[in-house]
Amino acid sequence: MAEKVLKSLILVESAAKAKTLRKFVGRNYSVLSTDGFLKDLPKSRIGVEDGSYQPDYITVRGKGKLLAELKRETLNARKIFIATNPDWQGEFLARQYCEVFGINPLSHCRIMLDELTKQSYKAAFEAARPIDDKLADAFQAKQLIDKYVSHKVGEYLSRVIWRGVKVGRFRAMLLKLIAEQKPAQKSLTIKKVLTSATLQELAVKELNFSAARTRFIADQLYEGINFDKDGCAGLITYPHGRELALTSERRNPEAVKQFLTEQQFRLYSLIFSRLTAKASPARLELDGTTNDAALLAKFDKVGVDWAEYYAGGIASLIKRKYITAEDSTYKVTALGQRVLDALNGFFDDVFNAKAYNEVAAQIHEVADGKTPKLSAIENYCTKFNAAFDRAMATLGEDAKPQSEPVVESDEVCEKCGRKMLIKRGRYGVFLACSGYPECKNTKPLLEPLDKTCPKCGGRLAKRSLQRGLIVYCCEACDFKTWDEPQAMTCKECGSTMFVHKFKDRAPMFYCGNENCPTRTNHPMNKILADIKRRAEARKERKAKKSEAKS
Repeated sequence: MAEKVLKSLILVESAAKAKTLRKFVGRNYSVLSTDGFLKDLPKSRIGVEDGSYQPDYITVRGKGKLLAELKRETLNARKIFIATNPDWQGEFLARQYCEVFGINPLSHCRIMLDELTKQSYKAAFEAARPIDDKLADAFQAKQLIDKYVSHKVGEYLSRVIWRGVKVGRFRAMLLKLIAEQKPAQKSLTIKKVLTSATLQELAVKELNFSAARTRFIADQLYEGINFDKDGCAGLITYPHGRELALTSERRNPEAVKQFLTEQQFRLYSLIFSRLTAKASPARLELDGTTNDAALLAKFDKVGVDWAEYYAGGIASLIKRKYITAEDSTYKVTALGQRVLDALNGFFDDVFNAKAYNEVAAQIHEVADGKTPKLSAIENYCTKFNAAFDRAMATLGEDAKPQSEPVVESDEVCEKCGRKMLIKRGRYGVFLACSGYPECKNTKPLLEPLDKTCPKCGGRLAKRSLQRGLIVYCCEACDFKTWDEPQAMTCKECGSTMFVHKFKDRAPMFYCGNENCPTRTNHPMNKILADIKRRAEARKERKAKKSEAKS
């Protein structure tokens, strides 16, 4: 019996990247994804010690099984390489993986992949190097500052407003910009050189893409496209580096159109045209509304590097109900204004562009080896703590965290006629009768959408579940889906279109009407059938457990 040959192992943080790399690493290597952080700061507590600012990392919830599997694979590997993203976070993750799996960080284990192509992969292996602690420390310094500040501000806001209300350095600035008066009409010049920031600005202007959508699709173009017989390869270099480039000018948009989704094709066409055409700088005209373009222009004016944090910041403010997004225009809610009012006068000197840029400059000095990580953290947190202490002193020693007030809805209980209340439980937000305990009627809280049910023609609604999960359902029938309904409708039958998202490949758009001609032999048919089958199996198991108990 032939002896089993041990393979070398390459660790990456993305399933999509792993899938692309497997196409050209050869049979002596295996590629595994860690799915991002294996250990992180805890969400339920601060995780950063006062005074010493030492972190307390814990295994990411739900990753125990994956971590055990990865440890088994690393023990059987001949050699281990780490090909996380070529940025500070990627370096921090690489150092973390060394600690978790017992890899020598001084060995030539770190490979940098600016682009996911076979040629780049070979060159990266030849240039493998040890872990750069300075770059990893730079990311960690920012991470610890952000977590410490966000949690401490949450302590203050929990007493002024209620538990769960918190905001970080960048989001506080962003919220304040949105609350300011509408900007005057102006124009912004976008140079031909493409960075993550200029790409997002161009996509807003020319494609009407949000910053979040642009970043999501750009990551897909970097992580690899399957060209069938020609294998997998990325179309662009790492989109969050200093400059963005094409991996090959021979892959023009029309030549690869059949392998891309409509949104991927549109963004790639924009990138390709900007990097290959002899064009003058683009001018972005702002119409005076508080939208993505106006906010990006404001950040550019004060010199804040927003490219990596803007999309996540907007999403967080919307999720926390601090702002609303209507017709691509952002407005501060009553809760958002309460947050601003609570911060005003206490945190002005630490939540502004100048303070933010000073921290960014110190973090860069950490990356360059000019400033120790702890010094950068202490320099900012000392100023922040002074502001925090002044704010807390106004509340008095007896001030305690407040519970979120009960909100009365417009709906009436169909069983007793009393008003229904909006409450939060372990399964998400729901409606409960105000007559409890006499009336125990409850039902889901549905947020109506301006979209039509493909099954009965009724109105679709959104329902928020636990852990941030969202399900879309019909108000009139039993139609239900995890897939987000889109603004566009099917060109064939006019029904609502949906998007199904995958972990390791591009999202798939499809018509919600099962009888539409476009659904004939569509790959979504099998996916949806599998989802339905698993749901029915879970329901059946639950029913059997219930019978066994009774």
